[in-house]
Amino acid sequence: MMHKDRIFGKIVIKEPVIEELIESKPLQRLKKVMMCGFSVFLGEDHPFMIYNPWFNRFEHSVGVYLLLRKYGASLQEQVAGLLHDISHTAFSHIIDHVFGRETTHDYHEKFYKEILSSSEILAILDKYGLDINAIADLEKFNLLEREIPDLCADRIDYFIRSMLDVLVSRKWALKVLDDIIVHDSKLVFKNMENARSFAYKYLEASRRLYCNAFQAALYHRIAAIVKRGLEKGVISKEDLFSDDYTLYRKLRRDEELKKLITSLNRMRVIEDNTDYTLYVKSKVRYVDPHVLSSEKLYRVSELDKGFKNDLKNFIEKGSRGFYVKIVYELKL
Repeated sequence: MMHKDRIFGKIVIKEPVIEELIESKPLQRLKKVMMCGFSVFLGEDHPFMIYNPWFNRFEHSVGVYLLLRKYGASLQEQVAGLLHDISHTAFSHIIDHVFGRETTHDYHEKFYKEILSSSEILAILDKYGLDINAIADLEKFNLLEREIPDLCADRIDYFIRSMLDVLVSRKWALKVLDDIIVHDSKLVFKNMENARSFAYKYLEASRRLYCNAFQAALYHRIAAIVKRGLEKGVISKEDLFSDDYTLYRKLRRDEELKKLITSLNRMRVIEDNTDYTLYVKSKVRYVDPHVLSSEKLYRVSELDKGFKNDLKNFIEKGSRGFYVKIVYELKL
């Protein structure tokens, strides 16, 4: 199988189980589930439209697999990486805000094993002698998933692809990816300058997109529309596991929800701790990568006090949440 990737270019995939999984319906569904949830339905002049709005969870899943392959992960871990997002809902992490999981972004995880076992994926895994229970235990795969602030294939991939041609270039991405190695079952940098660059750019991405007042308020408002759709019976919980386009079309069939959706593109926020419309929170995402120096591991924050201070301030602000006043731009 030949796969064309935005970062790695043309890639040949020879592993039969990977080929079959890529072609499976659960993986193909992810082509219509965008990483930033509602992004493609915002107007072209919306501030979030610069952040690769058509970057979808299929591209991300294959990207994670490619990173795990690059860093020598076992076939089992590569398969787990390819499948790790198959239970993601339409609108991605916006649905976490529907069900009170806005600071953890883990609502989809409880459906992971169910989708593995109830779809064609089970037969594919069985065909190649892969244990579904092992694949479902994502926490045991140290290169795929790690707790914040460590590097992991999942965290590296979504950051680079969401910020490609915005904060980072393909050339920069290939450079930093080549500087990462596996040490003691961890992904670490060999060079401090690359580690520092990655850490600062990820922090900037978090400020701009992953965790800020505008993002949290927008997700809250879209989640409220989804909640209202569920209350009115316009959509069902099963619809959450369709795709962005299907869920969007169903919501817009209702006139009340259509008006609310239309207003989203004009929505802006002002942070104000006294005169506010909403108090909102979101998951605080950040990295503090390890650097290998003289056979010892150091965090970037241990070697760069400026980064340590910036990171501390970001975590404190994000953890407090955001008091925001909702305003709407006038139509011209």
